[in-house]
Amino acid sequence: MARLIDRPAEHQDRSIAPSPAAPRCEHCGRPHGHTLRCLPDGRWLSPDGIWFSDAGDPAPWPDVVEYAGVRTSRSIVGQYRRAAAIGRSAEKAMAEKAMERRWLCRRCHMVTARDEHRRVTRTRSLMRLALGDLFEGTYTI
Repeated sequence: MARLIDRPAEHQDRSIAPSPAAPRCEHCGRPHGHTLRCLPDGRWLSPDGIWFSDAGDPAPWPDVVEYAGVRTSRSIVGQYRRAAAIGRSAEKAMAEKAMERRWLCRRCHMVTARDEHRRVTRTRSLMRLALGDLFEGTYTI
């Protein structure tokens, strides 16, 4: 697979090139590359010492019982694309392609794309069953 620096300059899409500053998640505001303390309810402690909710709003400090469930998590922020809607014209889809990319942490990516991931998982499992039916007969479920 060709890396971004291996392609000629006229074929590089500048909108996907990483910015020089460390990105933050557009959904919750988590900074890239930091180890954060996270609670099971979605609250997280920023490197500045402020607690935030899973939506990125300031949240109250947890009590001792809530803090007992804390875990550490490394925040990795990447650029993700939303799945294109079916039925759009090709020109409109190309024009909106740059707008579909968002900087999201892994957690927010999995939350916002949950329906798409479930659809793909279901389709793949049904394809495996169909392939098994084709070569080995029907499965007993």
